[in-house]
Amino acid sequence: MIFGDTVNLWLLLIVIGLIVLEMILWNKKKNLIASMFPGELTDLMFKNWDKKKRFIKQGLFALAILFLILALARPQWGKKTEVAGQKGIDVMIAIDVSKSMLVQDLTPNRIENAKSSLNLIIDELAGNRIGLVAFAGAGFINCPLTTDIGAVKIFLKTIDTELIPDPGTDIESAVQECIKAFGKSTNSKVIILLTDGEELSGSALSAAELAHKEGIRIFAVGIGSTEGAPIPAEGGFKKDEKGNIIMSRVNQELLNVLSEKTGGRSFLISQDRTGFQRLFAAISMLPKQRLEGNMAYQYQDRFQIFIFLSLLCLVAEMLIPERKS
Repeated sequence: MIFGDTVNLWLLLIVIGLIVLEMILWNKKKNLIASMFPGELTDLMFKNWDKKKRFIKQGLFALAILFLILALARPQWGKKTEVAGQKGIDVMIAIDVSKSMLVQDLTPNRIENAKSSLNLIIDELAGNRIGLVAFAGAGFINCPLTTDIGAVKIFLKTIDTELIPDPGTDIESAVQECIKAFGKSTNSKVIILLTDGEELSGSALSAAELAHKEGIRIFAVGIGSTEGAPIPAEGGFKKDEKGNIIMSRVNQELLNVLSEKTGGRSFLISQDRTGFQRLFAAISMLPKQRLEGNMAYQYQDRFQIFIFLSLLCLVAEMLIPERKS
């Protein structure tokens, strides 16, 4: 079983909080009654109260909240197999994991903003073959081409700025790894390049020319702002040799050239993420071929089961009395 919205699992802390709060309030209530009705009167006050039933009611209520939170996290299992030979395209997503992606001109920062947006894009691209390449001073294939979007999302979660020890931003290496991942595929091929565009090594333009020869379109997505922001570092912000704070800015001009050379398009991601919407609209217009020899898999949502269990627990909790029969 996997979860489509794992961030909602943090709400499980509410269940723990409710249990602790109930214990504190019950002990406070019991002590108050004991102080008001001391001795044998205390037992008399609880004469018709069923302790076992109360614990069952509390457990059912906690389970109802638990199942509801699990439903919000979109539990998924069981794969629906699509027909082989469906139409689609090959999409390699190359994501920059250099230190400049920690800049906070997007919320919470560039790389986390890009990953959360990619989760939505991957859902929209279901049925196509999708792969991942991570790059900094070098690039490597993080996830090969697959129609299993659940697997792609699992690999996406592992991507962060500690993934590649080589510092810098080598866009050429990223494009070359994407070309390698495509292999001898005859499908329409697209590279979604997510970066701030600050190339520190390699030659992005020569890589774009190679991609053009291979019939691959590059859709360059600028992550960050053109105004720029400082790069977080230990003890403050990253500085140059003269002690000046280094500002990281999106190199939109380079991204425009990369996309134009390959017949793609460039986009700039802002806080409202409209750039990703335009990106998907552009990709959806590309011609599709039959993906021969591939089966498309997609995990099925099972949140309905947990909503039913939550309602069942709530109804049972309401029907059980606390008083003895």
